[in-house]
Amino acid sequence: MKVFLSSLETGSTEYIISHVGQMNWNLCSYYYIRNQINTFRLILNNSKQMLIDSGAHSFQKGKKVDWEKYTHKYAEFIRKNDCSKILGYFEMDVDNIIGYGNVLRLRKVLALATDKIIPVWHKNRDIEEYEKMCHDYKGRIIAITGFKNEDIQDEQYLLFLRYAWKHGCKVHCLGMTRKKILDTVPFDFVDSSSWRQSAIYGKLGNRKVNRAFSSNNRHKHMYYAYLEGMKTQVHYYNKWRQTNED
Repeated sequence: MKVFLSSLETGSTEYIISHVGQMNWNLCSYYYIRNQINTFRLILNNSKQMLIDSGAHSFQKGKKVDWEKYTHKYAEFIRKNDCSKILGYFEMDVDNIIGYGNVLRLRKVLALATDKIIPVWHKNRDIEEYEKMCHDYKGRIIAITGFKNEDIQDEQYLLFLRYAWKHGCKVHCLGMTRKKILDTVPFDFVDSSSWRQSAIYGKLGNRKVNRAFSSNNRHKHMYYAYLEGMKTQVHYYNKWRQTNED
């Protein structure tokens, strides 16, 4: 299992990279890096591998968005920046806003830019669509969500994973940070921003830090938090390495 650390592009980026050096796996949001190309390239150059999220859910609720224009710009970004380090790009999974039919149409736009587009299954698409996705994307990455009891019940994750593996797909679980699940379900990939959230809310690993430390040593605090995230990466990579390679 590869745990991709997300949100590195949203602050303290240069400080963290200058102290960490070679990083493992990072996930960046196109929503943020579209206006921070130098930051994106800095992260890319210092990462073993990366994933890129569409950033569609980063828009503030109620904000009017030209999804067609945004998707075409996302596709243009992919064409300009794609390389072997980037494993995939998540689709525009905004079914709840524009409907699944339009999501499929925008997926085709992105597919013209690369064959590494990652479809994201949501329960509104029905289980038959998940099965079809596994058939259609054999040999590639598909995604499900990790938000508790939203699309998938905790006890169902292993069933979803096994079905995808049976059809030759690798599975990324979005936003999956729950240790209880990570310890029992060997996803191929997951992503987590909990390293940053813990730093923001005054925790460093299992140790609490006061507000003064967080405020006065913000870059250093983020760096230490990122190191904790890297420990998590190593732990789950070693725990599930043989299972994922089989």
